[in-house]
Amino acid sequence: MLQNQIKLLLISFLFSLTLLHAKPVSVDEIFTQRQQFKILASFSYININRKELVLSTISVPQANGSAIQIPCVSHANVNQDYLNFGLQMRYGVYKRVELFTIVNAFWQNSIAHVNGGGIVSQNRGDFGSWNLGVLVQAKKEGKAPSLFVGGSMDLLDQTMFSNNSKALQYFKGFSIFATSFYTIDPIVLLLQANFRLNLNKTLDGLSINNAETFTLSPMVYFAVNPYISLNCGIKYQYKTQDSMDGVMVSPQGSSLSYVFGVAYEIKAKLIFFADAEYKNTSEYSAGALNITLSYRI
Repeated sequence: MLQNQIKLLLISFLFSLTLLHAKPVSVDEIFTQRQQFKILASFSYININRKELVLSTISVPQANGSAIQIPCVSHANVNQDYLNFGLQMRYGVYKRVELFTIVNAFWQNSIAHVNGGGIVSQNRGDFGSWNLGVLVQAKKEGKAPSLFVGGSMDLLDQTMFSNNSKALQYFKGFSIFATSFYTIDPIVLLLQANFRLNLNKTLDGLSINNAETFTLSPMVYFAVNPYISLNCGIKYQYKTQDSMDGVMVSPQGSSLSYVFGVAYEIKAKLIFFADAEYKNTSEYSAGALNITLSYRI
């Protein structure tokens, strides 16, 4: 619900204020140096208030090129709580090349209000997806902004079909992405772009074809003191139509979300990231809180 989503944004803002005693986290954290190994553990809470009956899944692209596919209960007026747990490993194989892999799992609770005043409740937890990707530092920052480019693919993901059966799908999602930033001390201007291609998924005559998405996100990072940086920005997303069993379930269209975040260097090898995001479309509204711990070995 809207009140819950507003609370998420307020909690994230208030939490960032409590860290003001806490080196600004460099945007170079998006890249792992040669022969460095990093482990990132992430947790995301997403609250979705669904307005339309036709929507089947909600795709949430991630900055690393992967995407969370959130299945929806087949009712309008659905409130969903979605928890995503991710483990990411990153390794700098060359001076300007990094490999990464991500494994996700989730737990979901859905409450639907149906005609006649009845309530349908559903709980579900499962493996989500396994993603593999590469990131390349195409240009270092100098008089002109830096540039990082990369790509990733879903090695496998767990898909729920219209008859509530599920099956692992292999090599059905692909992403290409780019990140550029420029520093004007103490401010860093960052721009991220991501294009995701989803192939048709099938099982015993059933099918799901998730939309292709393009995401563009301009962000501003501000170094509060030697240990913490705050960030804010917007995320524009354009998607094609979604279809299930050959029938369109969500039309093509655009959406805009707002992002607020904080990064805190706890110690030299351990960094904490948190951000909150809010989106309101004609089909649903959603608020998200994301927390990540990054440890360099």
